[in-house]
Amino acid sequence: MIDTVIFDFDGTLANTNKMIINSFKHIYTEFLQKNCSEEYIMSTFGEPLELTLTRDFEAFSFEDVIACYRDYQKDRFNEEVTLYETVEDTLNYLKGKSIKLGIATSRLRSSTVSALETFNIAKYFDVVVSADDVTKHKPDKEPLVKAINELGSTTESTLYVGDSRFDMECALNALVTPILVGWQLNSNDLAQKYKIKHVLEKMWDLTNLIQ
Repeated sequence: MIDTVIFDFDGTLANTNKMIINSFKHIYTEFLQKNCSEEYIMSTFGEPLELTLTRDFEAFSFEDVIACYRDYQKDRFNEEVTLYETVEDTLNYLKGKSIKLGIATSRLRSSTVSALETFNIAKYFDVVVSADDVTKHKPDKEPLVKAINELGSTTESTLYVGDSRFDMECALNALVTPILVGWQLNSNDLAQKYKIKHVLEKMWDLTNLIQ
C-alpha cells in the first residue's frame, strides 16, 4: 500500500526550464564567450548545480559564476516559472488522503524553500531534502533514502515522481517505484530506457495510483 509520495522539484512540480536555460546561456556568454546548446543544458537537469558549474567553469571562481547565475534569475522567477497543470490540486488531494509528502531535489535548500513559499505549496510537504542535506547526490539513492527515513516510511510504500534520468536512477537505486512525468521532450525515451511503468500526462494522474 502506497502511503508516501516524494517529488523532484524542477521540471516535475514547476516549469523552471525557461529560466534555467536562459541562466546557463547567460553565464556561458559572460565567462566563456560562447553559446551553449539547449540540448546540453537540458541534459544536466537533475544534476546538482554546483557540480555542473564546477565542471564547466573550472577555470573560474565558483563563487563568481554562481553569483552571476543567481543575479540573472533575480526578478525573473515570478515571470518565467509556473507550476505544472493540476499540481496544487493533486497535492491537496493527496494531503487529504493522509499521504506523506516530501521533496528530494538537487536544488539548494534556500532556493527550494523560497520557491515552495512563492507558490504557497510548502504547507503540503512534511520533509524537504535538498543538495545541502546530503553527501551523495542523485542518481545516488541517498537523497531519497534520507527523505523516506525522515518521513518514517519504507521503500516499498513510496513513489518517487521525477522528470530526469537522475530521478529515475535515484528511485531505482533506492528500490522505490519510479513515476515519470510525461511533459518533457525526452520523456518517451526515458520511459523506454528505464522501463518505467507509470508515466503521467498531468500530475492529477498520480491520484489513480493511490488506492
